Amino acid sequence: MNTKPHVLLIDDETEILEILDLMLTRAGFKVTLAESGEQALNALTDTNFDMVVCDYLMPKMNGIELLKIIRGHKDYTPFIFFSGNADDSHGLEVMGLGAYEIVPKTEIMNLVKILNKRMKQDSKLASIDGASAVTEESDDFLKLLYSTGN
Repeated sequence: MNTKPHVLLIDDETEILEILDLMLTRAGFKVTLAESGEQALNALTDTNFDMVVCDYLMPKMNGIELLKIIRGHKDYTPFIFFSGNADDSHGLEVMGLGAYEIVPKTEIMNLVKILNKRMKQDSKLASIDGASAVTEESDDFLKLLYSTGN
């Protein structure tokens, strides 16, 4: 069976969620959306995800608080942050908690590339049934995306 890598995508901004959902889905990922840390925790209790992609700053529960709760439950799902306010101190904090990286929102169009890179580097992610098909499909999607901008 050829399954798609399943990504939990978390952001309080609906427009960002919709854009990233479209990008990741077209690139071959299965995507579940959450508009808050609370929704993300509910999704995580019901589903095993291959990766979590989360906004750093959100109301009520920010991304750091969410990651601390997840890690406190011994869940080591690969975690990537994105933020409009990322600086070096944020990067050090999230890496110390076991996040893969923090991506500035100005570079959010590179998210597919970042996920592909992580899937190729992480043996657990690389072993997902369909991961190599997704990275190939993603590479084709990226070529199309960047060629239309010329």
